[in-house]
Amino acid sequence: MTDQHNPLKKPSSVRDDAVAQEMIRFWLQDNTDHVSLMVGGAEDPKTEAPMWGFILADIAKHVTKAMRQTNPDGPSAQDIISDILQGMAERIKHAPELSGSVEKVDD
Repeated sequence: MTDQHNPLKKPSSVRDDAVAQEMIRFWLQDNTDHVSLMVGGAEDPKTEAPMWGFILADIAKHVTKAMRQTNPDGPSAQDIISDILQGMAERIKHAPELSGSVEKVDD
């Protein structure tokens, strides 16, 4: 990782005239997470947690696709997904408390 702050660009597939919402920003600084989240936006609060499950699953699939594109001779997509899921389970199990900061983004 670099020590510089290098913001990512908005995906080119998100049109400027589209109704779109940024849901998460995640930074690592000194091995500490710093996160901004758009929480509380679900019409039914009961659907918010499953919605975040879908978002996290989609992020895992995008990471897998990017890793395969940058290293096509590396692990299979299924192996990458398995490693991601294993990493998530270990992190939740062994590091349940958050360090750093989490901020809800207001509308």
